[in-house]
Amino acid sequence: MGKVLLTKRNISVLAVGIILDALGVAFTVKSDFGISAVSSVAYTLSCLFPKFTLGVWSYLFQFGLFVLMCVLIRKCSIPYIFSFFIGVVFGYTLDLCSFLVGLLPESFILRLSYFAIGTGILITGVSFLMISDMPIMPQDLFTREVSSHFSIPFKYFKTGFDISCVSISLILAVLLKGEVIGIGIGTVVNAFIIGKGVDTVKSILIKKEI
Repeated sequence: MGKVLLTKRNISVLAVGIILDALGVAFTVKSDFGISAVSSVAYTLSCLFPKFTLGVWSYLFQFGLFVLMCVLIRKCSIPYIFSFFIGVVFGYTLDLCSFLVGLLPESFILRLSYFAIGTGILITGVSFLMISDMPIMPQDLFTREVSSHFSIPFKYFKTGFDISCVSISLILAVLLKGEVIGIGIGTVVNAFIIGKGVDTVKSILIKKEI
């Protein structure tokens, strides 16, 4: 990672990305059709140990990934640390969005709408984060830096990482509560469409010179 470029454009795009990303996660949680793989561990932990909110568990999980990454690649830098603080801001933003979205009414049709809306917002938010030219959140930094350090093709490492997150979530939920938490058809759908969706939206944003 190069040095952090704190320009007005980069900060604005980063802020939009964080807000949309958090709002997208909040809507997918509200839909109850299954959260994205990368958010599944934090969500499961927030259900099993509700003393901490989803946002807090999110940045605690990302802190764990941050430490593990630094150990694996034997490197730490200012941009890496900045990345962790972005994760903390995301966590608190997620709690605010979860509170606001939680006030919305529920029905099967509305839940379908929340899932579709949440997925679209999530794709857009991640796209903004990717073009911000700022350090990305630890969960994304982990997959990029570790796969690069060990010369593992990113798509294979990312797939393995997502599968690991879902597996950890399932194991924790079944062992500690005896049921599946947060993993559903939506998790599978997101696994297939978010990556391609981000590539498409990111290309559009770049063409518009945002």
